[in-house]
Amino acid sequence: MSKSGYNEHSEFYIDFVDQFITGDDDPVLSIIASCLGDRLSGARVCDLCCGEGYAGRYLAAQGARQVVGIDLSSVLIDEAKPRATSPDLSYRVDDAQELRSVPDDDFDVVVSQMALMDVEDHLRLFAAVRRVLVADGAFVFSMLHPCFKGRPCHVRDAPEFVLDDEGQPIAYATSRYASEGFFQTGGDGIRGRIGSYHRRLSTYINDLVAIGFRVERLEEPLDRDRGSKPELFSEVPGALVVAARAA
Repeated sequence: MSKSGYNEHSEFYIDFVDQFITGDDDPVLSIIASCLGDRLSGARVCDLCCGEGYAGRYLAAQGARQVVGIDLSSVLIDEAKPRATSPDLSYRVDDAQELRSVPDDDFDVVVSQMALMDVEDHLRLFAAVRRVLVADGAFVFSMLHPCFKGRPCHVRDAPEFVLDDEGQPIAYATSRYASEGFFQTGGDGIRGRIGSYHRRLSTYINDLVAIGFRVERLEEPLDRDRGSKPELFSEVPGALVVAARAA
């Protein structure tokens, strides 16, 4: 994603977060906190690709000692600062693929909430995170599930869903899963405006291990209360959470 991606569409993104994500009842954040367990209490945490900061505010409320939000978008960082709910929250502009502003071994925990699909070079991000984590530090990230919501799709040429006669989704239309790279849906949502980088699940996990992490846990949150077809979203996960430790 270019630096201007979320700067250009910041108003749309912030409205989306304010309308659909409150933080306190976000099931993905709850799973991230569960994966961290006691390691979150008293920890110095990096909220990587923090956006307007809702994940960092949640982590601070869950007992983190300090939370530093980092994002490439200066507009979103400017939005995050006045929303801070604690003096233990701070924000800075930096590239998640480099983290030049962060010294080695600076964080106990790095969390990235629904952002890996926005990053062009995940290998550089993994290497940067490994560098700034203390020995045995925790790295937990969530993203669109690469097998379902995170794979290439296009609203006209290769739609995301199989629809019933009433136009309601009844199944995910998985196609082109092996075609890694950038795509846009052609719709009017975040992935239509900003796009996404697709990688296979094996690419993420194998590269994470190769960089120097050991995978501890995978979680696939389900949404049992969504829309008029809850049977689809309660059976097929839209997100993936990966919990790892610096080996």
